Amino acid sequence: MQFKKTYIDGYNVLRKLPRLERLMKSNSDAARRGLVEFVRRRMKDKGHVVIVFDGHGDAVGGGAAIRCVFSLTRTADSWIRLHLELERQTRSVLVVSSDNEVRAHALACGASVFSANEFIADIKAPDEDEDREQALKNRQLSESEVRQWLRTFIDADDGETEITGSHG
Repeated sequence: MQFKKTYIDGYNVLRKLPRLERLMKSNSDAARRGLVEFVRRRMKDKGHVVIVFDGHGDAVGGGAAIRCVFSLTRTADSWIRLHLELERQTRSVLVVSSDNEVRAHALACGASVFSANEFIADIKAPDEDEDREQALKNRQLSESEVRQWLRTFIDADDGETEITGSHG
């Protein structure tokens, strides 16, 4: 489904991403920026995104399609519930939260809901290690690497195998 707007409980999602959870302990601003980048790279069909963080904090750049807000004196959960009630077309809104009250409220308003884990699974890109492994698998071998592999796997006593410069 394509959404016009998505409200994300920022810390719910951030704490489900191990790298950002670790970063949160030493540099919360960098962790929040990391979440914004995570969402930005994977926004497909999520419309305008509002990431809501509890409390106060420094501005986190989101750009045109992502807005980051701090809930100030209320919780992110209550901020999301309030703004959801102000929406005119809740059927085209996605709410991302693992909080059961927020999810129930969103459903009662007619919005769609994802838990933090469902949201991450829905937009998760291949892991960087998997990308690196795939790149290595698809890399063209050099002439010396081909010779090395042939020497490794061909019996040295087998005089019938000729190592040539052609490989495929």
